[in-house]
Amino acid sequence: MRTKRHFMATLYGLTGVAMAMFILCLALGCQTGGGGGGGDNAADECATDADCAAGETCEAGECVAGEEPPTLVRDFTLSLPLFAADSAWNQRADGAAVLPDSDKQILALYRVLLGDRTFLHPQGFGAANAYPFPYVNYDDYSMPVYRAGTAVQSVPLRDYGGNECFGTSKLPAGPDGTVTVPGPAGTIRPAGPANTDADGHLVLYDAQNSVEYDFWQATTARDAAGNSLGGGQVGTAVLAAGAVDFFDVRGPGTNPAGSSSARALGTSLLAGMILPEDVQSGVIGHALAFVMPGPRNTAPDPLSPVSSDIFYPASTTEADFYSTDPVALAAGQRIRLKPSLVDRDGNPVDEGQLAPITRMFLAALRAHGAYLADGAGGFGFTAEDIHTANLQQSDGQVNELIGQPADTPLPPDKTKWQIVIEKLDADLELIPLAYGPAGQNPATATFQTANFEVVEPFS
Repeated sequence: MRTKRHFMATLYGLTGVAMAMFILCLALGCQTGGGGGGGDNAADECATDADCAAGETCEAGECVAGEEPPTLVRDFTLSLPLFAADSAWNQRADGAAVLPDSDKQILALYRVLLGDRTFLHPQGFGAANAYPFPYVNYDDYSMPVYRAGTAVQSVPLRDYGGNECFGTSKLPAGPDGTVTVPGPAGTIRPAGPANTDADGHLVLYDAQNSVEYDFWQATTARDAAGNSLGGGQVGTAVLAAGAVDFFDVRGPGTNPAGSSSARALGTSLLAGMILPEDVQSGVIGHALAFVMPGPRNTAPDPLSPVSSDIFYPASTTEADFYSTDPVALAAGQRIRLKPSLVDRDGNPVDEGQLAPITRMFLAALRAHGAYLADGAGGFGFTAEDIHTANLQQSDGQVNELIGQPADTPLPPDKTKWQIVIEKLDADLELIPLAYGPAGQNPATATFQTANFEVVEPFS
């Protein structure tokens, strides 16, 4: 039986800024202000932890400073481009022909993003709120990247609910239900949120062999009863995972037909992700991966999908949360941004007024397009998780990326990566998938202009 997967994804992952800052500070050790007590809080009397300052615990009636939170920031560089030159992820899309059903397929997605659930399964699945805009995950529901260690570990294949899962064609489970993979070189934290609704993705990267090990619903901490605490938990080992797979980043970045991965559609986690190395180079020189509610699965038995619902570089499709609409976008289909755009009111977008980071993102969508790589709660893309992303640029360079004067002070409670991607997301709130009249019935909605088009698949 397939287990719950990818339902509480990107749209539901747009958490409040305060929560993102709180989680970030826990991981990176930010200082938190707290009422006057100076630096002598360790001697304060207390009855419970609530009586102590942040980072302290109540022990024997006194507040005691806790250990310094571990550093999670990535300490190595990924060499670009990832994957082979002839990989689908490194091909241009600007010369690809537009498919005859492009407008129908974009309309199907537009209706779903407005709230139409007519063809979505299971019943009740769909976008929680009408939001026909793209966005980029960078914290919850994103992808942290860590260094793989030299020691190996046996990882039981169990999801956050404790359900037994299955290995992949490349990494089948042994008789004891485990797979053997490298362990982490240090402290790790799967992507949040910090609960069992998380996708809990993480990547362990073996730099010596150029291999990524991908995990879905990675457990790094358990409660007293042995149950997984879910995503967003700091640990030093992967205690269990719902799915584990690996990819050589010198290869195609794809899986054999029919094979799944740490993503429901069989793709690599690094493939199509926006990395600090991309931004530092000044160009996102590869195709992006996008996610949406309900990739197409029209098979009588969704566990045995038909080939017409899967396009390379995907190797399978969603069997838990999917659409039976015959014109819904299918796994691996490729979309491209149009040359000119309209805003949420149908007016032309002056792209010269957008931040440089946004123009870089839009240029990638025009030049290389994006492949449908997973199911989700909205129309999303992925940047590396802010807990591991290491944007090696000066304050002035960051200000330039977000369109501010070079000497503008940066917020001290945010990482540079967070500042950059938050600006990108703010700009994307101006650019819908398509523009149509307000107040429409989602099931019968129409659009006047689409900003995206569906192009011929890579082969």
